[in-house]
Amino acid sequence: MGDIKRRKFGKTGLMVTELSFGAMNLRLLDNQEQAFEILDYVLGSGVNLIDTARVYNGTLKDGTIIESEVLVGQAIRNRKKSNEPLIIVTKGHGYTPEAFKEDLFLSLKKLGVTGKHELKIGDTDIKLVYFFHGIKDDRWDEMNSSGAMKTAVEFKKAGYFNYLGFSSHYTQEKEIRAAIKTGIFDVIELPYNIINRINGEPEDDNLLKLAYDNDIGVINMKAFGGNGTQPLLDILKDDITLDQRKMLRFCISNPYISTVDAGAKYISEFKDDINAVKEGPILKEDIAGYIKEADKISDLFKDYCRDCRHCLEKFECVSGIDFPTVLVLHERYIISKALGHDVSHIIMEYAKLLENGDDCIECGKCMDWCEYDLKIPGMMKRAHEELSQNQKISKF
Repeated sequence: MGDIKRRKFGKTGLMVTELSFGAMNLRLLDNQEQAFEILDYVLGSGVNLIDTARVYNGTLKDGTIIESEVLVGQAIRNRKKSNEPLIIVTKGHGYTPEAFKEDLFLSLKKLGVTGKHELKIGDTDIKLVYFFHGIKDDRWDEMNSSGAMKTAVEFKKAGYFNYLGFSSHYTQEKEIRAAIKTGIFDVIELPYNIINRINGEPEDDNLLKLAYDNDIGVINMKAFGGNGTQPLLDILKDDITLDQRKMLRFCISNPYISTVDAGAKYISEFKDDINAVKEGPILKEDIAGYIKEADKISDLFKDYCRDCRHCLEKFECVSGIDFPTVLVLHERYIISKALGHDVSHIIMEYAKLLENGDDCIECGKCMDWCEYDLKIPGMMKRAHEELSQNQKISKF
């Protein structure tokens, strides 16, 4: 399984596999055993980068509370020493020197990292990349004014981690460009996929190319658009041919991307990802056709919830609403209805929710933690108006 191609990982001097593993979705599994099964498979597959974060935590379906960093660290210790250093990415929301230190040292503890400069987890040598997680306008301003970036550079020099990076999202072009131009970052993580190519366009002036030209390793996240995208593609399967295999191959066709971060939940999914990557990039003469097909449906994927649940990592709705679920159900409803499909099952799912869009008090506090700047209260109001109108009929 160890024949996945590798690419230069910016100025780190490392070669990274074209496919890497995102450990965010471990928190969506049924039980902890499933988490260790997928991690063990990944570690034996030849993939040499695992991406996690301090806030990738949650409650599994069996009630077990888990922390992604803890699971990743334990999975590495459970295996024999690797023949080469593993690249481990983790992230924190520390935008002041004090918060940066707190998050960093907590991550080191949870992962079980030992040493300085020459870092290990158990007997395995690692290269640790530490990220400022999800930089955006206010966070970027705080990082600059507080001295957090200077602190980060000092801790890198002290050997607590090997490389410094940051992640960001679609709406933060100004901050991303500014961060790249500081020259202090070794790695960047950005969303990019065939449906939303904004970070990779235009060809001669895009963020992926800017990072590449500045010798920064580029991790491509959201290659599949997020957890909320696949159910929508399933609804559209009779109208389009795009699937996860084509979406993944499209991303590795981009020469500026070092590795694609796939957040598979199950071994079968990751096997499919490995096989797709081994097929190689899409032929140039076929890319235009794929893009044309994606552009036919791109309007359906604007201002929609990707069900990434980053918002819930640092925020709890005061009304107790699982608002990502409300938004995802509404998106499925909108597309299904537009295509003339039966929507009764979606209305029934909404009716079963203990709290729904009608319980939203429109405080707007959730918007502070949405990485895509969605206007959630208004979306919740519309969702309830449309999903509740036929509930009485749907319950018979």
